[in-house]
Amino acid sequence: MNRRILSFLIAVFLLPAAACSYRRNLPQEEFSTPRPEQEPRREQDTPAPTPEQQPGNRDNLSKSDKDAVEENINGFDISDDEAITRQAESLMMTQIHTAVDQKEIVRLAEAKTESPENDILLVYQKQLPEEILYAVQYDKYNLTYDYFLVTSESEVSIYENPDPNDKVVCTATNYEKLALHQKVTGKAQNDSDIWYKVSCKDDNNIVTGYIHSSAGVTRTFQFDKMLEALRDLQQQVAQGKLNHVSNYKNANGAPPAKGEGATDEYGMRIYQSAPGYLQADTSSDFRYVPDGMLVRVLDETGEFYRTAVDSFNQELFIPKNYIDPNDALSQLTHVIVVDRNQQNQAAFELSGDEIRLISYTLATTGLRGQSSFETPLGFYRALEKKDRFQYLKDGSDEIAGYAPFATRFCGGAYIHGVPVAYQEKDGELVDPGISEYLHTIGTFPRSHMCVRNFSSHAEFLYNWLEPANGAIIVIE
Repeated sequence: MNRRILSFLIAVFLLPAAACSYRRNLPQEEFSTPRPEQEPRREQDTPAPTPEQQPGNRDNLSKSDKDAVEENINGFDISDDEAITRQAESLMMTQIHTAVDQKEIVRLAEAKTESPENDILLVYQKQLPEEILYAVQYDKYNLTYDYFLVTSESEVSIYENPDPNDKVVCTATNYEKLALHQKVTGKAQNDSDIWYKVSCKDDNNIVTGYIHSSAGVTRTFQFDKMLEALRDLQQQVAQGKLNHVSNYKNANGAPPAKGEGATDEYGMRIYQSAPGYLQADTSSDFRYVPDGMLVRVLDETGEFYRTAVDSFNQELFIPKNYIDPNDALSQLTHVIVVDRNQQNQAAFELSGDEIRLISYTLATTGLRGQSSFETPLGFYRALEKKDRFQYLKDGSDEIAGYAPFATRFCGGAYIHGVPVAYQEKDGELVDPGISEYLHTIGTFPRSHMCVRNFSSHAEFLYNWLEPANGAIIVIE
């Protein structure tokens, strides 16, 4: 059945009954889906807790659960993401229904000739760098290396040719990711004549057409940048073991304050960091080096280790209490690279000179805001794995929910599955069960600081990763 007809039937007969439905006949301000340039409501619009305001008495939890409670992990209220997801699911326009994978797009490109009347500005034919071997083990959600993210909150038409008066071959909804072929010129619309040739699935059939540039943004997997970061870390490890800053929940002491904000001038957070001094003197200037960040100990002087911090391309003096010299990364076999600019990530397995691509998928990183933080850039140790951890509401000791299949790499920042909000019944918190999918994953930063994944991919990483030989890299 054509997706446009299916969308119409569902919108008419089913969606009016849903509280967070997609109502095309409502005025613009009544749409439930937030615009990308607007901010949906936050969990609470309160400042981030200071170290002194961190979770206090939780005697109702077991000891193991106390260790597995973190700050709020949602930059926006998770119910907003769930509403957007229900909308996409009701239209059968989620990633699993409409996306085209890389192998399909390659076959499609080889089978079709280009139309000579279009002025082609750019052809998207991204391939893996030769140094990376394709060995993907996780492929639940199809995806191409280049794709078009729809950001229009209203339904968008895909035309047979780059002309809004031409035949409509398919439609797309907010936050769909469409396989990307070309950037072309066409008939001007909204003061622009730029169009993109895209493909998506309609009732399991690949449909190709043109979408106007005003409907969204282009995205790509920056494999070249990922490879450069991998090579950089490999060289660091080859030069000798790497240690890391250790100050989870300020266990080794709250660092000195710098200014009145929660971060320094580089955006690094004070909480769960160590001070990195420019000289071996606590009166000298310093910057924050976050928990989990990899460093090389060059030598020691008094109460300091002189370290090389490759993430900052800088030498810094870090007090000895923040580094365990016996806890080191000396072999590198498993690496996850998160791209916070493109909102995607890839996992790699390393053996000798061989680099194997194990998975590539969408991700959602941290939002810089009043009560949330960006996922920090840099090289990090894979610190630990937890099958789940609980999180709090902002500014309180009240448990809000949990995140499954979590890999911690920086302070309380994890790569984890879809957050689950507990339901309250008769005064008790009830677990509604693990949620697999959010349509907002891979769109824009929406988490508190963590890296959000589809739950099945988070579980895959949880089982695959070897923390003793693993690292996480965050690039831009």
